[in-house]
Amino acid sequence: MRASRWLLVPAMLLASGCATARPSPWIADAREATGGSRDAARLVARADTLVERGEAQAAMAIYERVVREHAKDPEAAAALYGLGRLQADPAGRLRNYRAAHATFSRLIAGYPGSRWEPEARAWRAVLADLIAREDEAARLRTQIERLRRTDLDLERRH
Repeated sequence: MRASRWLLVPAMLLASGCATARPSPWIADAREATGGSRDAARLVARADTLVERGEAQAAMAIYERVVREHAKDPEAAAALYGLGRLQADPAGRLRNYRAAHATFSRLIAGYPGSRWEPEARAWRAVLADLIAREDEAARLRTQIERLRRTDLDLERRH
């Protein structure tokens, strides 16, 4: 029960668009102007639309392109945020909590003061806890398997 409660936290963050009143990068119409280039903004809006349509892999490629080709553009922060959310989606095929943690860390370090920074900090904290719990669960599974083998060996001897 306790472990399942912690798995609900990222799901609740996903459902709420995080706990702030700031717009989701996945809703292109709600985005504020960042002063970035039109090309970068257009690409991020396209990726946001793809996410809404369930085309996460294509969206991921576009977010990565924005980060790579428009690294100095303020829209790169929105691209990193969208990318991190794709990686943190517990139901998504792209789920990778460690990558999401690294992506949100990159956003915080590279774009301090961006409108996505508070959400990135919240995601990073939740993800750090999830990663620690996953590591602990893996360690416990390994111990259980070791104990099971020991038990079987003891049974065979008697």
